[in-house]
Amino acid sequence: MPKPEEGVRIHVPLDHAGWRWMEGRRPPSSRMGPLGTPAALPHCWNAAGEYIPGMQPGRGWATYQLEFALSPPAPDREWRLRCGGFYGVGRAWINGTFIGRFNGDYLGFDLDVTGALRAGENLLSIQVCNRYSRKILPGIPDPDFHLYGGLGGGMHLAALPRVCLSRADCQAMLDENQVGGACVEIGMENHGGSCATASLHVAIRDPAGDVVAESEPMDIAIPPDARPKRTLRLPIPSPRYWSPETPVLYAVQAELRQGGRTLDRLSWTFGLRSLRFDPRQGLVLNGQPVPLRGVNRHENLPGFGGALPRALHADDARRIKGMGLNFVRLSHYPQSPAFLDACDRLGLLVYAELCSWKRIGGGRWLAAAEAQLDRMIRRDRHHPSIILWGLGNEGRHRPAFFRLKALARSLDPARPTIYAENHAYRARRKKTAGLTDVWGLNYEFDAMDFAKSSSPTGCVVVSECANLPYARRGHWAAEAQQTALIRDAVRRTEEAGPGAAGWTLWCFADYATPRRQRWFRECGVVDGWRTEKMAADWLKARHSPSPFLSVRGDWSFAAGLRRRLYLLTSCKEVQICRADGSGELLATPVPDLYELDVCFDGGPVRFVGRHAAGTVEASLAPWGSPAAFAMRADPLAEADGTPPPPLFRCAIQVVDADNVPVLGYEGEARISLPASVRASLIGGERLPVHAGQAVFIAEAPHGPADAALECRLDEFPPQTLRLPAGGIDFVPRSSP
Repeated sequence: MPKPEEGVRIHVPLDHAGWRWMEGRRPPSSRMGPLGTPAALPHCWNAAGEYIPGMQPGRGWATYQLEFALSPPAPDREWRLRCGGFYGVGRAWINGTFIGRFNGDYLGFDLDVTGALRAGENLLSIQVCNRYSRKILPGIPDPDFHLYGGLGGGMHLAALPRVCLSRADCQAMLDENQVGGACVEIGMENHGGSCATASLHVAIRDPAGDVVAESEPMDIAIPPDARPKRTLRLPIPSPRYWSPETPVLYAVQAELRQGGRTLDRLSWTFGLRSLRFDPRQGLVLNGQPVPLRGVNRHENLPGFGGALPRALHADDARRIKGMGLNFVRLSHYPQSPAFLDACDRLGLLVYAELCSWKRIGGGRWLAAAEAQLDRMIRRDRHHPSIILWGLGNEGRHRPAFFRLKALARSLDPARPTIYAENHAYRARRKKTAGLTDVWGLNYEFDAMDFAKSSSPTGCVVVSECANLPYARRGHWAAEAQQTALIRDAVRRTEEAGPGAAGWTLWCFADYATPRRQRWFRECGVVDGWRTEKMAADWLKARHSPSPFLSVRGDWSFAAGLRRRLYLLTSCKEVQICRADGSGELLATPVPDLYELDVCFDGGPVRFVGRHAAGTVEASLAPWGSPAAFAMRADPLAEADGTPPPPLFRCAIQVVDADNVPVLGYEGEARISLPASVRASLIGGERLPVHAGQAVFIAEAPHGPADAALECRLDEFPPQTLRLPAGGIDFVPRSSP
């Protein structure tokens, strides 16, 4: 167990390997032993059932157990069991002692375990259920996303001093009353039996770690069971402001001291920035208009379900930013702080949303929504990336919106509210138009003028648009149709004039859903495994600051004389270069998708684009019949430069006899995994191969042993991919 500085809180991670789980409810004092399946948190127990037509992923109870050793618990501390967010309700025991019920609520739980822990070995038992309930958000049985089962967030034990800082009541923001100043609010708690006097110290550090502002010590009397707050205004010399272009993060460090020793310490990051929505300029950030360009994001991945490791959240944020986008909507539930941390670091603006989908109501639903919104805002309001609080999606209830907006305003008066509406006529009938600060418009471009006139700020965000559910990667005609749909939606938003603040496409990645037995929706600009489609190329061509050029299409020997190629570029002119030295100049406006009919000559075709910032090339080599496949793996690193986790992005590429990539191959690979490896596969072993390519994420074992993954694809020689702890080892193998 970690040995902290005297008085300061202890953090004991419990999200390592060593967990066991099984379906059903296991008696809390009975050890699973070999009956349970090994697991490491975060974990989703029903992910293997998604993406399979006709199969509904399991719902019901599951039991998790962990045996762990603990040094003698300090008697002067309050011990808490804390877990990250997931869907579902449940109850927990330590050493057979009941410690409480909980609602994962996509935000996790925080249980008092002070009296249940003991020195030496401890047994933690958690029963969790993912069945639908009207009083558990979203409150409908089959929303357009899975209700995943399991413990999808990390878990740890926290030992808090009896007199401590309250993280939920601490925040920092730009001080509107002074130029470049910070307004810091500090909350405190006293769980002791008598009044305590402590000295509060607050310092602000710049990105280099240097102290740039510091408060004078402040003596505070904290009565028992009280939660006093203090507000400090600290000027920052030569302040640097947070924006998508300059995501500058400061850090607050707050300490409570008593008699020369530290009672408690907390630190968190924040950004200096102002925002407002203006009817003429849209979003105004730090005094400058910022057009919003974004995507909707579901928090899932095949095989992992909703239990994504931290590095995958960071990877999603990097990919969205890499397309030249600056905005993401977290549809349709609170999402991991790991993703929000990455958005803060990279400069992605965020529309955060409580969990709802076509249901907003009163009674127990509203009570659950208020509780979730309160927890979400308190947890996430320090993130400068968040610019909007979403109060619901495609549902309407006038009293609910009044109460939710009032709650959001009381907790965070600086950020506006929004809800996403897909039927303006219903908003008129239910009198919900104008109840949030900004109107979220889903698909109804014809309602744009009404939406603007109804919005108190005069602003509309196109919260969903360009939904083509059958844009399968590798089906070039469907990909081109999706790209054209996106182009039209972007054009309509940008031509809507003042008040149209921006757009978020539906959606970032393909996803699984049980809704109306659709099973999976291929409407992402990347597929479920995050491989980019033509639409991602279009976004890069239009919004990336660097010259961009890509070409897609069938350049195989067997496809005939005339070929349809799809060219996406930001270049003002493009030269087609043939193997024989001939060429053709294409004069192109920028940026766009161009569909070209080109004669096939049996040789490679190369495109050279000229841009004011430089020259860029793209090419296609002719391919023959598929003959084999190759594999490789690359470590997946964190966005903040920390050491890479045991995660690998594994790629499969089908090639012909000359080792040329076969970009027209369609099939299914079967991956044999050791029991200790988790991977983004369908049903635990299958991986679709489109356009001759497939990618999956594999989590290597936490122990010292290497992991060998065997892949079989049609009649080709099988391959083995080894994932060692210290590097990558690709071992080709001949056919038996």
